[in-house]
Amino acid sequence: MMAEFTKELFLQTLEEWGRYPEVFGNLSPDEQADFLKTQGYASMRDLLAHVAVWWEEARGVIQETIKHGERPGRKYDFAEFNAASVKRFKDTPEAQFITWYESERKQMIALVSGLTDEQMQVRRIYNWLDGVVLEHLKVHGIDAPRFLIIDMLQREWGACVARFNALSAEKQAAFLKKQGFERFRDLLAHIIAWWEQGIAVIEGSSPEDACDAEDVDAFNAQAVERFGQLEEAQVLAQFEDTRLTLANLIDMLPDEVLAKPNVRSWLRADVLDHYYEHTS
Repeated sequence: MMAEFTKELFLQTLEEWGRYPEVFGNLSPDEQADFLKTQGYASMRDLLAHVAVWWEEARGVIQETIKHGERPGRKYDFAEFNAASVKRFKDTPEAQFITWYESERKQMIALVSGLTDEQMQVRRIYNWLDGVVLEHLKVHGIDAPRFLIIDMLQREWGACVARFNALSAEKQAAFLKKQGFERFRDLLAHIIAWWEQGIAVIEGSSPEDACDAEDVDAFNAQAVERFGQLEEAQVLAQFEDTRLTLANLIDMLPDEVLAKPNVRSWLRADVLDHYYEHTS
């Protein structure tokens, strides 16, 4: 079943955004540099400026939608919008910027808190909240909070087969070529294998457990070969079974296990980052 967008989900995500500067600050200098390089930003301020200016934009769109109903949306040049967001705060002192960021976050919390159940069902409203609040945390997040992992498994991963099947034959072929797999079932096979490894890591977790295969290419090739012996319907069924097993495991996982660095890093890499690796 596809996860529902709820007010509580967006509020929980905004609370997580409130922890973001502290979580980033707890990283070592090398970890901070690696993270920013991966994200494509020169500083945490640039990244947060990009996020919070979208919140600012979303508030206006949502308030306008509440007042006047759904109307044709503005066409955005995302690269231009994001660059302007970063440039806007280029010379802003750090403390002043963080104050502004917190103000924007709290205004978003107030906006979401005030939405009625009927307003939460308006497609334009929940699409904007999904994009600028929830999905932004999935893409730019540092940590792997329980609610975010479960939502990712239910929503994005839960819909990935249907999204692929909805593509034309030409677009399916182009997608698979870009991903480096001959068949969609082969892509699913390697995802299943990584999830299986993660389940084993979590269930037998200790602080010293390693979450990475020594040879990623060999690991992926073995997964494709192993599942290549099954019928396609069996691969699809195994993907669904493993997805639901992992989601249920995370839902029931004790806090002290979820807090272990190796567990959180695996979840971040193989549930969140892995999805965007194979959809971009």
